[in-house]
Amino acid sequence: MNHRVIPLQTEERSLTTNLPFSSPVSIVRISVVRISVALIGFWQVGASLAQSPNATTKPSAPAEATTYAAAHSSGRNWALDIANAQLNLDPNRLPDIGMARQRLDQAMSNLENFLATSPQHQSNWLAFLAWNDLQKELKEEKPDLDRITQIEKAFRQNYFGLEMSPFTGVRDALANYAYALKFGSDKTKAIESFNKLLTKLSEQLQLPNATTDFENAREVGQSVAYLVQGNQVSNLVQSVRGVFSRANARVLISSEFLGKRFSRPVNEANPVNEVILGTQLFGQSWLHGYVTPQLLDSSSNAAMRLNLNGSFSSQNIGYNRSVKLHTQGSGGVAASETIVLTDSGLVPLKDTSSDANLSSQINDIEARLRIVRKIASKQAAKQKPQADSIAEGRLEDRIRTQFHEKLTQQISEANERIKTPDLPVLTRLGLDRPSRTTWSSPQYLALLWKLQGQSQLASPISCPLVVEPSGVTVQLHHSIVTNLLDPVLAGRIIKNTDIDSISLQFGGTLGKGLAQQKDEKPWAITMAPFHPVEIELDDSLVKFRIRTSRLDSGDQVLKMGASIEAAYKIVVTDGAIQLERQEDVKIVLAEQRGARPATIRRLLKKIFDDVFKQELLDQPVRVTDRLPNELKELSLISISVDDGWIQAHLR
Repeated sequence: MNHRVIPLQTEERSLTTNLPFSSPVSIVRISVVRISVALIGFWQVGASLAQSPNATTKPSAPAEATTYAAAHSSGRNWALDIANAQLNLDPNRLPDIGMARQRLDQAMSNLENFLATSPQHQSNWLAFLAWNDLQKELKEEKPDLDRITQIEKAFRQNYFGLEMSPFTGVRDALANYAYALKFGSDKTKAIESFNKLLTKLSEQLQLPNATTDFENAREVGQSVAYLVQGNQVSNLVQSVRGVFSRANARVLISSEFLGKRFSRPVNEANPVNEVILGTQLFGQSWLHGYVTPQLLDSSSNAAMRLNLNGSFSSQNIGYNRSVKLHTQGSGGVAASETIVLTDSGLVPLKDTSSDANLSSQINDIEARLRIVRKIASKQAAKQKPQADSIAEGRLEDRIRTQFHEKLTQQISEANERIKTPDLPVLTRLGLDRPSRTTWSSPQYLALLWKLQGQSQLASPISCPLVVEPSGVTVQLHHSIVTNLLDPVLAGRIIKNTDIDSISLQFGGTLGKGLAQQKDEKPWAITMAPFHPVEIELDDSLVKFRIRTSRLDSGDQVLKMGASIEAAYKIVVTDGAIQLERQEDVKIVLAEQRGARPATIRRLLKKIFDDVFKQELLDQPVRVTDRLPNELKELSLISISVDDGWIQAHLR
């Protein structure tokens, strides 16, 4: 292990390629490569949703609903389902402290053995992971749940090495042990708590706006998380998660954009060397036309056909014994094959079709003797229909074969680019890899990602905002933010002395506004145990919310739930985005009156003054700067925010 601070070494994938023209159908190379480049760009953008810019080493559609009704839980008898679930609460399924401890001891032993193979770094890692504190805590008769949680969070950082199984094994065992301490210490009390939780959940799910009200959905999500942690009523959990299981990141590429951007001309010349009915032909052929993508209806995997339409011409000289024939040929040619975009990459369906309508003309016949020329002329006229038919069939076969071969070759190369990238940062932070699906219609190609852990909720609906028929539309649901940050920040204690380290791990931007001030009194914020950071997208506003449960400042310990909130409007100027605050920052406390709330409000205001600035971004951001080179010509046309979604239209 290298304990120098170094940037995350990500693979840079080239988005350009050399495109040789070596056959009448090599134009398929352009279309497949360029279309796949677009898909690569969006695919990689989706994959990078959870990927931080830098990691360090520790110093020494068709398938979608578009209305609320489709995702709403109306029509389901949640009261009956939850009543049955209450009867099935099982104390024997609660996490067992003894078993969880055995698993943790084994994981810790595995990590110690692993680190022993690199003794020069062992002490640094053990100090970084608070190993002595963990061992001391585990010797206590009643280990401190909060302390166990903080040590577990030490394993969720963007440092090289933490993605390796000896580290993740301890991290996961610590989380399981924390759940056991939380629910397994008093099983009778835990079951009573789950019973009350289910009663409240029944009420929440039967509200008319059960899925669309932000606060209600948050409480439903918290109930689901607790049930998962307590290993209870998994069938009900799956049913509830199923209501909130729509993709929370979507890209819609219009057929108009695909057609204009990725249709490519064919202009190729190739030698002719054929034998037809005993005549050896030599010459030159030309192919002119276009290859265009055509989106197809496909509800599960996006599908398109690449269509080649063009004209063929040739100038040839044929040799048959002592006779020389000067001929020319012309006609129309077409070829097509279907490509499907699956989660594993592009797949050709091997349904290649080709068609040619070829005719030829004999311009001159050369022979020494006139009688030979006459005989040759009659014979050529007699055999011409058969010769044209043979030539036409061969041309179709050649186009069909070459079209498929080139397509297969280019798909193989494209799949090397768009294959699921290795994202160790997800493993380091303990985040689930987003699942990916696609669909297509004659109007749109849709790329969908869903980031949803086992105890998390995604979107209850597909984005209801109106999609423009041109260009590219990007849609993000606010659940993607909470699902990314919850495993990393929930219950975490953040100290002012930690800010530089946190910022370094994430490219020098995260926590920038919390930078430690000179001679500043030490402070520590304990983040809320559920959804410590939220973004609410509604009514054209982006609302940021940070939830805390405790504030330590100097010698003061202030235990009280607090919410720091700020609402911003997105302003687009010349394609650049800035967020402008629309009102004063709000600090909402569990208690409103008295000296303690006043102290907490004052301290939180001081800490977050530089976070929620009037203009949130130091510099306006251009979305197009984040796009791959092949898509740099796109411009940001509009941004809409409503109903839990933010939508950007690029053209």
